[in-house]
Amino acid sequence: MSRRHLDVALCSALIVAALLILTREGLAQGGVETRLGSMLMPRVVAGLVILFSLMIGLPSLRGLLENRPLLPAELVETSGLDGVFVYMALLAAYWWAMPLVGFLVATPVLIFAVAVLLGGRSWMALLAVALITPTAIHYGSRELIRVYLPEWSL
Repeated sequence: MSRRHLDVALCSALIVAALLILTREGLAQGGVETRLGSMLMPRVVAGLVILFSLMIGLPSLRGLLENRPLLPAELVETSGLDGVFVYMALLAAYWWAMPLVGFLVATPVLIFAVAVLLGGRSWMALLAVALITPTAIHYGSRELIRVYLPEWSL
């Protein structure tokens, strides 16, 4: 299976979903109302989804249209499902651990484990992303949009 076809199909679906979020007014019912409105965060995320989908989908679409030969990294091996089951187990453990240890403990562990599962090579980069990303999300959600993520409860 070609990764280019998967990229184009999934990015197209994500862009359509993000456009629906951007164009719908009554999507958010209730929640914390701020000066910026309750649809600020969904719209920011939808905009980022469109941006990142274009960054992934356009090179793949260009490769398909130009009939460039596939690189070995662009072939998707579909014979084994072991990684899928490990990934599902990681998500189940994350869902279970979140109320107990909180966002700032559970999320870096999940990010690091998924990165290793997907073949991450640079341990220092993996560790930096696993620590910085959840910290920035936690700070931004608490300070900017007043969404309080789960905290340590043990």
